[in-house]
Amino acid sequence: MRAYLIILFISLSWSMPDINRFSKVIKYEYSAYIDLLNIKIGEASLSVEKTDNIGGQDVYHLNFSVKTSKLGDRIYKIRNKIDVWIDKENLNVVRQEKSIRELRKKKKSITSIQGELANTNGKKYIINENTFDPYSLLLILPEFEIPIETSKKFNIVDAGKVKEIELTNEGVNKIRTPYGTFLAYTLTPSKNDDAVLKNKGDMEISYASINGNLVPIQILIKLGQGVISLRLKKVRE
Repeated sequence: MRAYLIILFISLSWSMPDINRFSKVIKYEYSAYIDLLNIKIGEASLSVEKTDNIGGQDVYHLNFSVKTSKLGDRIYKIRNKIDVWIDKENLNVVRQEKSIRELRKKKKSITSIQGELANTNGKKYIINENTFDPYSLLLILPEFEIPIETSKKFNIVDAGKVKEIELTNEGVNKIRTPYGTFLAYTLTPSKNDDAVLKNKGDMEISYASINGNLVPIQILIKLGQGVISLRLKKVRE
């Protein structure tokens, strides 16, 4: 009976999105670990910034950043800062500003989108009308209904690269974080997909209910040299 109630609660949570929650400024802070060794190597944050307007289009501004500590730098140095603006109505990506530094590789890009026309660092190309940013999906995935043991496909664009991904709801597990222990469901890319992100890393996201909102309490980033686990430690409003 308990398992049934958990699944019922999560199914209801999926079916009742609350897009208005993006209208308030909120910041989720994470501790970053090497997952296998459970060694803390840095900090990360995921936030909803003040609402904005781009070319007459009302947008939400989202930010995702990861920074390793001195210890983390010796293992796998990361200095990533990503700003994304998404349409208020359909949550499609409107603009991306990305500064990626991993190990000795540095990459900066600015992408602007109008309808089906995208422009990344001066290079123009066509995208599907309904396209999302992979990092903004961390916050907006709860707005889409993906029942347990089913999947949903999304068109994404990331710094000039366009592809389709399929995410599967793997079900409920107990997950411990510095913020607390939660029953959470996990979304993973389908096994036959290529890497979701341009740097060849995939993300696995686990969501739990906090104050009535579905929050990414753990984010696993799968890199070539292992898995980095971002575990929720603080919520700031």
